[in-house]
Amino acid sequence: MIKLIASDMDGTLLNDRKELPKDFFEVLDRLEQNGIKFTVASGRTYDAVAHLFPEEYRDKLDFICDNGANVIHEGKQVSLTPLDRATFEQLIKACEEIGGLRVLVCASRGTYHLDADPEFSAEIARYYKNHFPCNNLLDIDDTIYKLAVCDQQGTENHGKPAIDAIFGDRLNVQVSGPVWMDVMGAGVSKGSALKKLGEILGIDRADTMAFGDFSNDADMLRYAGWSFAMENGHPDVKKIARFLARSNNENGVTWAIRHYALQEQIV
Repeated sequence: MIKLIASDMDGTLLNDRKELPKDFFEVLDRLEQNGIKFTVASGRTYDAVAHLFPEEYRDKLDFICDNGANVIHEGKQVSLTPLDRATFEQLIKACEEIGGLRVLVCASRGTYHLDADPEFSAEIARYYKNHFPCNNLLDIDDTIYKLAVCDQQGTENHGKPAIDAIFGDRLNVQVSGPVWMDVMGAGVSKGSALKKLGEILGIDRADTMAFGDFSNDADMLRYAGWSFAMENGHPDVKKIARFLARSNNENGVTWAIRHYALQEQIV
C-alpha cells in the first residue's frame, strides 16, 4: 500500500514551461485525505521550489532539496549534510583548472555565482530564486549544500569524469541534465534522503513511490518499491525504474498517482 510519494520537479512534475499539473492540488488534497505523504525531491534549493506552492500547503509537504543535502519535514529542517570547507575550496580550484565549467554555489542564504552574461543570468533565474553575483567564490561565507555546475561541453563526457578523476568517492557527482551536474558530499543523494524520511515517518520502502527523469534521481528510484521513470527521461533511468510514467508534459506524475495510489479508474 502506497503511503509515501516523492517526485523530482524539473522534467518530472513540472512541464517544460515550469508549471505544475493543473490537477496537482486536487490530487494533493486527495492524498492528505488518504493519509499519503507527498515529498518534493529536487536538485534545487528550498527557496527555489517552495515558492511554487501556496503557503497553506508548504507545511503539509516535505522537501528533499539540493539533491538530498537539505531535508525539510513539516516545515522543519531534519537533515543537513553540507560540503566541508576544505573540500569546497579544492572543488572550486579544480573546476577552474578543468576549464569550461560555470559554477553555482548553493548555500543556506542563497545561490552564489560569478558575474554572468544576461543569457546565463536568465538561465540561473529559471531555477534559483535568491541568487547573488560575487567576485570570488572562495570568499563566500555560508553553509554550502552543493555545487551546481554548467558544462556546455557535456557533463556526462567532460565535467563529471574530470571531477570524479580528482575526487573519487569523496564526492557524489550526479548528472542532472545534458549540460548540468550537481556535486554533493559523499553519500548525499535523493535516495538517502528519502530513506531518512521513511524512517522518520515509519514507512517502508515497499510502500514508497518515486518519480524521476535524470541520473540524479537514480538512487531515489532504486530505493522506492514503486519507482517510475518519465517517458521523457534518460534511457539509463528508464532501465532502473520498475514502471514508466507518461511524460512531464502529459501530467505523468498525477496520472500515475491517481491510478496507482488513489486507485481511480482513469484513462
